[in-house]
Order: sequence, then structure tokens, then C-alpha cells
Amino acid sequence: MAAALAAACAAAVPGCAVGGRAAPVAAVTAFCAGQASPALSSEMSRAVPGSLRHPVVPLGISADGRTAYVSDWTRRFSGVAALDLRTGRIRRIERFASPANDQADGAWGGRWLVWEQTYSLRSLDAFTVLAWDSATGRLTRLGRSRDAPSGQPWPSPWHAPAVHGRYAAWAQGAGPRGLTEIRLADLRTGRVSVISRGHLQAPFFDGSLLVWPESGRPGAPARLRAYDPAAGRPARLPPVLRPVRGTDQVAVVGHGIAFVGADLSRLYYSPDPARRARVVLALPPGQAFTNLGGGGALAWTTTRATYVADPATGRYAQVTPGYGFAVTGQGRSVLVVDPPAVKAIHPVLGMHVVNAAAIGGPACENL
Repeated sequence: MAAALAAACAAAVPGCAVGGRAAPVAAVTAFCAGQASPALSSEMSRAVPGSLRHPVVPLGISADGRTAYVSDWTRRFSGVAALDLRTGRIRRIERFASPANDQADGAWGGRWLVWEQTYSLRSLDAFTVLAWDSATGRLTRLGRSRDAPSGQPWPSPWHAPAVHGRYAAWAQGAGPRGLTEIRLADLRTGRVSVISRGHLQAPFFDGSLLVWPESGRPGAPARLRAYDPAAGRPARLPPVLRPVRGTDQVAVVGHGIAFVGADLSRLYYSPDPARRARVVLALPPGQAFTNLGGGGALAWTTTRATYVADPATGRYAQVTPGYGFAVTGQGRSVLVVDPPAVKAIHPVLGMHVVNAAAIGGPACENL
């Protein structure tokens, strides 16, 4: 039974976890550009219902690709909601007190949605961290930004909280000269603890381990550190992460890891946590990576456009004509958001659901 479940899981979602262990994915070690297949073009031609009528900003997507978790602004409701991607219907989660100023950035972890809610269009440093339990409908306030003696909030690294299983974590400003804390929340109990303090960047989960970039002093190249939330103590990094330096763009991709080099122009990837990552894509001069997302698919945005890759084959395709952005989840589905045509506080942008498998084509040649 266990072997059959693992096989079915791996066939449906690369890197799907069974019994706490990630199923292996194909050992692709080179990425190559592919042409937009008819299936991919068809997906990009269809907008999520409602996304062309009012502003919708995705925070996460369910593993089955049917539900998006979003910030939504409509005539009747503005706030955080669960959006049915087929019908456009929303389930209200938390209303914005000030729709003109409030915003959210968050992540979906399979049961809990966790987000940081901000209250100003000029600064993202004042925020509240909220968690919503989809099983019970319970909303929990996990924490808030800390203020300096001046009364202004300490500057924080802006990044959505990381969520895995029953745990969530985020980085927030805690003092002068970039002093930052990593805060860990047990979502079942609501208990929050500070597990590290220093010159830190936003954390992410590599399986059950919490990982974050840490510098010995302001401006120094960052190295990764790890913590085991279940054991309540620091942990040893997987071999693939030990050489990583000077970047906070790291994404878990199924069973493997992808990260952007310190020069922001090269993408590294390993399909195996025990294997050293290698360069799989180098951008042309003048371009840089600006965002990276993992899970069951891989997506990145550069200073030119947004791209989606199938980690099972290494093939990738450009999915926006301009900048845009993408939100990934644990399944193959990716939410792709069109670039804005004009500058606006809350622009109306087309949102599309793309399946990484629709890129098509044979696996790229291994290095």
C-alpha cells in the first residue's frame, strides 16, 4: 500500500511527500527554453473569472489547482479571501479596514493561510501577522512589527511568511543597523518564539527544516542556517544548501533545490538534496532574476518577463510579454499575473492558471 501511494503521489506531484519523505523527481540537471505549446497558449488565453474586472493579487494556490488565496478588491468586499478558480466565487476570510491602504502578502501551507497585513502604501514596515485555519475557519493573530524608540517600526525584510505543516515563520526588524529576528509560530497552539536574532533574511522551509540566510555583519555575504521546529533546536543543512552564499532567492522544488547566484544572473538547481547544485540557466547581460518560486513547479521573474518551468523535464517557457509575476504551490499549477498596462495603486491584472506539464517536450539534455 505504501509503495503504491508513493508511486501515485510522485506521478501526480513531483516531490510529493508520503509519510514525511519526499518522493524523488527526474534527475534533470540542465534547463532549456521551449516554445509555448497549444495547451500552454490556451491556458494563458483564459483569465480567472473576475480578474479582469477588479484587482486580485494571489498569495497562494492549493495543490489541486482549484483554489487561490488572494487579496481581492470588489464593490462589496475588499480583503483576504479564498477564490474558486473555475467560477470566480470567493470565500471571505478577513476584511481590510482600509481598502485603499491595506495590503497582504502571504503563503498557503496546505491547511493554514498565513499572511502579513500592511497598512500604508508608503511603507511595508508596519504589519500584523495573521493565520487562518481552513479546517475550522479560525483566524489567529500571531504577532506584529516592533517599534523603535522613535515610535516608527524597525525596518523588516519584506517577504511572505513561510508555512509548512503546523509551523509558520517570518523575519522582522528588531533593532538598529538591520537587526532582525526569525519568529516561529506553532499554528496549532498559536505559540510564537524567537529562534534567531542577527543580520538575517526571510526564512523558507526545506521539507521540515526551517532555513534562512544569515550574515555575520551588515553587508557581509549571507550563509544559510537551519532549525528543526519539531525538535526545537538548530539543525545541519542538507549538502545541497551548504555551499550557498550571498542570496535570499532560494526555492524548494519537489525533492530538489533551486537558487539564484549572488550576481543575480545565474540559476542553480539540484534535483537531489545530496547533490551539489549546478548552473542550469544564465541570463543575457543586463538582465537579472528578481523573484523565484518553487513547489511542484518552478517559476521565476526577471527584469524582462516571467517564466514557468517543469522540473520533471527542465523545459521552461515565457508566460508574460513583460514583467508580471507568478505564484507557485505544491502542485503543478502556477498562478500567472499579467504585467500592468498603466501605473495604478491597485491595478486590474489578468490572472491565469498554468500547469507546468503543459509546457511539453522531451527532457532537456543532462549536463
